[in-house]
Amino acid sequence: MKKKTIMKVIAVVLAVALICGGAFGGYVLYRFNFNGPKDLAHSYEEIYNQNPITYDVGDDGEFSVLKINDTHFYNGTCENDRKTMSDLKIILDKTPCDFIVVNGDMVDGFNLNTDYDKYGATKIFADLIDSYNIPWTFIPGNNDSEIDGENEDLIAYLMQYENFVCGNEKNIDGDMQYFIDLEYKGKLAHSLAFMDSNARTIKAIGKYDYIKENQIDWLLDGIENRKVKTSVFYHMNTPAFKTAFEKGEAYKGFPSAYVYELDSITENKLFDEMTADNEYISLISIGHIHSNNMCHFYNGRYYQLSSISGYNASHPDDLIPSCTLTVIDVTEENAKEMYHFEKIEA
Repeated sequence: MKKKTIMKVIAVVLAVALICGGAFGGYVLYRFNFNGPKDLAHSYEEIYNQNPITYDVGDDGEFSVLKINDTHFYNGTCENDRKTMSDLKIILDKTPCDFIVVNGDMVDGFNLNTDYDKYGATKIFADLIDSYNIPWTFIPGNNDSEIDGENEDLIAYLMQYENFVCGNEKNIDGDMQYFIDLEYKGKLAHSLAFMDSNARTIKAIGKYDYIKENQIDWLLDGIENRKVKTSVFYHMNTPAFKTAFEKGEAYKGFPSAYVYELDSITENKLFDEMTADNEYISLISIGHIHSNNMCHFYNGRYYQLSSISGYNASHPDDLIPSCTLTVIDVTEENAKEMYHFEKIEA
């Protein structure tokens, strides 16, 4: 082998070694540079002792859910975070609702910058949400546990807030899974189910994880016990979303454009297969895709994908962050007529 060729090979090998070593070194540094929440008043273990949650629906039969997702807060004080907080306050001020879902990627993911502040940003955001005295919850996304603690740490931190509600069941995957039951005139009329779609198979650097069979069994058992229409909320997409947006009927007024692929997490086909024939699931609502707010009716249910709610999230320049208001008419038996969706911008 010629000398020049040998030198090129050596140079390539050294370059690859440096890149891999740097990546591994950064990951090790991150793993041993844990900044935990300060003044933690609650233990995550308390989540297993939460009481069942039931809300009464008013005489008009409507229950409204405001969904905030993909805020990607960095430290709570940077320019993008200030813009996000300003927009959210305007939206919350003008949008009465019965419940708020923070649907994943509340904070930015893996980041070694010295001014990154996961819990500082969380405090500023949670202080705002809780000040409206509306019950609210958080569903973990793929970014929320990538640095400075697990989802369990973040959930335990949020438990200090008076209006924060949560739950989980032991011996299943995921950190947040529970039902909220809606009663109308003293009778169970509808349920909301919240699920953890998990994060990555190797923390911060691996491929996306997927919803496990024991989680799906938990969901289906809970639905079977209730036998009422159920709205399901989690963060990451399943392949059925692509099918719904290609073959389903678009909800009037919502654009059909998205940034990332809808069928990218192929292992989530397990969720689609196990839930496809369930007559009670009337809505599946996600975030993650950084879309421009879409909704299609397919196979007897709505597949709804919310826009990002934060300026720090990656998005096309012409996409304005927003929230989604979902109004559920619990007196309606037809799933297609049961929902009203509205994109809310500041």
